[in-house]
Amino acid sequence: MQYFTAFITALGLANAVPTYDLVVRQAIASVDRYAGPGCTGTICNIAGSGDLHAGCNAITDSCTASLKLNYAPTGCKVTIWTDSTCSSVGQFSNVTSFNCYALGPPIKSISVVC
Repeated sequence: MQYFTAFITALGLANAVPTYDLVVRQAIASVDRYAGPGCTGTICNIAGSGDLHAGCNAITDSCTASLKLNYAPTGCKVTIWTDSTCSSVGQFSNVTSFNCYALGPPIKSISVVC
């Protein structure tokens, strides 16, 4: 009886613990970003900083001059923006090739829509 009581108590405690749904954002595209024009100079892709998630990806480091696309799934649209909220006019609205892209003004964000 003692073990049965302990078992029932343990079940009650387990049910009292809150559960959380963890949402893991998967990178769906990747770019190499450069501090210099023409994809030259320092590259800022340390520890996955070139990975892009669905939606708006703000750029917070100094590599804002140019970029090259590494990969993006077919059907995804990659856009480069001049502000950090992906709301200003993007000069390159369909980045699909592995060419070097540069806005002129600093790249402040990159959006990915699939």
